[in-house]
Amino acid sequence: MDIKITMNFAVVEYKSKSGNIWKHTKDMPNYLCNPLTEIDSTSFGCYVSALNGEHIPLTSQILNKNIFIKKVIKRITGSWPQTYSLDYFKKFDVLMVVHQISDGHEITAFTKRLKKLYPNTFIIGVPTQPFGILKEHITANPDWFKDFQEFMNTCDVFSTVVESTKEEWQNMTTTKVEYLPQPYPVNFTSKFFKSRSQKEKIIFVAGVTSRDNILLGHTVAKKIQQQLPNYIIHVTDIPDMDLDTSKLEGSNFKKQPFETWQQHLNYLNKVALVINTDFTQTRGRVQIDCAATGTVSIGADSDGQADLFPELLASRNTTEDQLVEQAIKLLTDDAYYTKIINNATKQLQKYNYIETAERIKTLIR
Repeated sequence: MDIKITMNFAVVEYKSKSGNIWKHTKDMPNYLCNPLTEIDSTSFGCYVSALNGEHIPLTSQILNKNIFIKKVIKRITGSWPQTYSLDYFKKFDVLMVVHQISDGHEITAFTKRLKKLYPNTFIIGVPTQPFGILKEHITANPDWFKDFQEFMNTCDVFSTVVESTKEEWQNMTTTKVEYLPQPYPVNFTSKFFKSRSQKEKIIFVAGVTSRDNILLGHTVAKKIQQQLPNYIIHVTDIPDMDLDTSKLEGSNFKKQPFETWQQHLNYLNKVALVINTDFTQTRGRVQIDCAATGTVSIGADSDGQADLFPELLASRNTTEDQLVEQAIKLLTDDAYYTKIINNATKQLQKYNYIETAERIKTLIR
């Protein structure tokens, strides 16, 4: 299939923050929009801007007409009636269709309908949840997994943003699985970079504390502080989530207010070290933001950690003492710290929009 450079591209998700279709423009790419009310700064919105496309919430098409009747049917049956028009999608050459745990059956039904109606439309399927969390959900919900497999098998390509999971995904589907690193606004974020000498004595512990192993990072941070008492520990107080600081008792720590993405980058570039003990095989947004701002991150098994900080890749088998040792070396050896960051900055270029667009065009050809 020969796709032109000017292919019509869109990302389809079940719903969006605005509820409306968002279109990329040169003057207003995704990373300049309000991430709370328009489009995300570092997730699927990046694909849209990288390929000059659109972001389409499926609900905008489902609820276009006869809303009351459709809502009644949804309440009774648990699904939207499969009668909404797909006319809007006929102009697209390539669709990236996003599947998530909640409302995934609606995305599966949409994808199957679309493929029958427009068989030449190239569909790239992609999940939202981290692979480790999805594996747990699959084990506990076989009926959900059956529906998810239907979705994967309907797509032309199934994409993973974590290279280490490619083989496991391939064992779940007859569709070809490809690794596509998720794009990131690399050029824009370069202005947030700060060198080691510009950092403050801050250790930031990232992550939702209810998630498995995140509190390990708190314990590690406390042990680092015992050796380097001039450093203060920061943790994010995320709205509507309980922040567990029990492992930090007796340490010098501060709650950092939740910030939007650009605000967070302006904060992160002052941080000397980030600890993110997340072992759910994620894309690694934390690590990518760290590389962009010149801050070293330890403790994760994410794709971003493997790409950007390979010397500091961790797993569930990594001990507290090993993480503490890594941190102490980084915080007391400026030359080593700078070497790690220089490599991360170089590797970060693979996520830029131009390379992302070329990878997807090559994949489709």
